[in-house]
Amino acid sequence: MVIRNLFLLCAFSLLVSTFQARAVTQITASVSHNPVTVNESVEFTLSANDNITNNAFDFSVLEKDFRVLGTSISSQTRMVNTTTTRITSFTTRLIPKNTGSFVIPSFEYQGVKSQPIQLNVVQAANAAANQARDIFIESELSQSEVWLQQQVTYTVKLHISNQIQMTSGSLTEPKIEGALVEQQGKDREIDKILNGIRYRLIERSYKITPQRSGDFVIESPLFQAEVADGRRSQYFVNRTKTITRTGDSTQLTVKAIPNDYTGHWLPSEIVMLNDEIQPNQTEFKLGEPITRTLTLTALDVSAEQLPELMTNYPASLKVYPDQADTHSSERDNQIISQRIESAAIVPMQMGEVELPEIKINWWNTKTEKMETTRIPARTITVIANPELQQQSALTNQVPANSPTNTSPAQPSSLVETQIEYVNKPWHLNYLALCFLVLWLTTSLTWIVTSVVKRKKAEQSPEDDQTTRSNNEKLAFSRLLKACKKSDRQAIQQHLPIWVQAFSQDLSVTNMHQAIVKLANNQVEQEIAAMQAAKFAAQGQDWQAGKLSQVLTQLRQENLTSASNTNQLAKLNP
Repeated sequence: MVIRNLFLLCAFSLLVSTFQARAVTQITASVSHNPVTVNESVEFTLSANDNITNNAFDFSVLEKDFRVLGTSISSQTRMVNTTTTRITSFTTRLIPKNTGSFVIPSFEYQGVKSQPIQLNVVQAANAAANQARDIFIESELSQSEVWLQQQVTYTVKLHISNQIQMTSGSLTEPKIEGALVEQQGKDREIDKILNGIRYRLIERSYKITPQRSGDFVIESPLFQAEVADGRRSQYFVNRTKTITRTGDSTQLTVKAIPNDYTGHWLPSEIVMLNDEIQPNQTEFKLGEPITRTLTLTALDVSAEQLPELMTNYPASLKVYPDQADTHSSERDNQIISQRIESAAIVPMQMGEVELPEIKINWWNTKTEKMETTRIPARTITVIANPELQQQSALTNQVPANSPTNTSPAQPSSLVETQIEYVNKPWHLNYLALCFLVLWLTTSLTWIVTSVVKRKKAEQSPEDDQTTRSNNEKLAFSRLLKACKKSDRQAIQQHLPIWVQAFSQDLSVTNMHQAIVKLANNQVEQEIAAMQAAKFAAQGQDWQAGKLSQVLTQLRQENLTSASNTNQLAKLNP
């Protein structure tokens, strides 16, 4: 028994000593080349002489001076006679942010440290003599200072030398915090000669819409490609290598909304408001439909930023609005957005009726002053409609001395009226009937509305609260359905509706106001991701699962807080 225990103890000691012998004793740091040309990538490699965990090193410390593109991990095991050697390598691709001399710090694992590396970053002109740039990126910004939500054009120019044999390549979109980035139009491709070298120039434009004020940095897009490196493998197959290029970062200053500005925030160089009424006249018949079309046009703003054209029509007019049409188009590298609202207006009383003034406040980005675009009030005259009067007379007329259908004679006046009615053109009869139905429908609507208003006036606060709660639940249910389908258009439609019901703030009418009202960073990030995926160069697949989760949690937290407040109010009346 004693011998067995002694044997186990010796075996355990041998195992411990073997494990300690395999512990990491050396970490080596290296770079693929030094010096490095600005906007070109360099590979930084850490190698340890043992198997170590994937999260052994934190490379985020490099983000101050470099753009960290990602890390690949590889391991090797070699056995020579009875000796086993294990090597784990961490290769991180870096792009310097500026020129100069930078120190890649020492990295430590289990008390073992790597040596720091001093990396020199030089301009392309100071690189090796006679070495032309094979691939490089230039970028332009239409304006370096803009107002909040004012769109700015960012143009990327990718130069690829014709001497490069490229098998594949991809270009990411620019990155900026607190802004929506949308690609505009298609890529433009031309040939260009620079310093005697022919390049294929690919030009791509983006519209950047800042959602926050402050100073921001636009990081240039990254271009990654597989190119032939001129060597052949032992199987006579051309080898390829991965190259990464980027351009200079760009500064953008976003100015906040002025304190003295009032109304819906709309920054633009030009804002126009047009009013069209059909038929184009000032005198209309009672019950005769009028079509009114209002068109709001603005420059360099998205269609979603255009406000609703709220109009308070007098009670003598019955209004049947159509769904608003919003769209944007590009012309001469500028975005022209429009919002078109149409409505059928039916005069219900005779006399003069005033269509009220419509005005839109907006911020002139050229003069940096608030301006107001107006449609002045206009007066229309509503006159009697003979068709409605005749139809009313026909409806109310009753035959005299006709007790049964077998009466041998009818009054001549009735016969003449009926003949005249039958001989009238069919479309006039049909129009008169339509006006009659419209009049009856309006009367019924007025009666129902009066009853509903009376019931609402008698409704208790608890009933009113229940109604608001039901409206909010219905709006949130529709929003969740849109999230479940990842339907971007439906989400943009239902999010402001739910926020309006949830916050009981009727001023919330668009996506921006809804995001500001929620004041939640996660919601803002998900909406920005949704917009970015929508306009990604290769059509990224965006899923609304996280957005749905964030909104559900936010709603539950607010409902719980409101419930606790109500309970305290009941306990302490």
